[in-house]
Amino acid sequence: MRKFLTFSAAALMAFALPGLALAAQPASAAWRAPQMIDGHQVVGALDLTATAYGPSAQDNYPYGATDYFGRPLIPGDVAVDPNVIPLGTRLWVTGYSSPMLPQGGFLARAVDEGDAIQGSRIDLFINGSETTVSNFGIQHVTAYVLKN
Repeated sequence: MRKFLTFSAAALMAFALPGLALAAQPASAAWRAPQMIDGHQVVGALDLTATAYGPSAQDNYPYGATDYFGRPLIPGDVAVDPNVIPLGTRLWVTGYSSPMLPQGGFLARAVDEGDAIQGSRIDLFINGSETTVSNFGIQHVTAYVLKN
């Protein structure tokens, strides 16, 4: 059984990573989130619009299937707007529906960015064909921000 801890928006902001923008909530609103996920402390949560990208040249032009740091893309890599989620942030992404991703959620690393990934968007790397990646479509997900 998972343990849950209630945070106020103000308390959450005090634990947020530097530069991380969390959606503001009314002062009276309480937020319930897991205290720990996969052995990592949860410090925030974001509701994001998700798309997927794959290893194809079309998805990675002109750099190829590498992340922002030049490393080959691997499952668990995600592209983010670094003004919202700093590069290097660990996340637990959940709420999607895809046979190509782990059921229930996965541990992700924010290691890439892209021109189309602006604001509350996230692009999930799927190591599959262009058709498989395209079938992901546009989905709403929750990304729990984990303490590095």
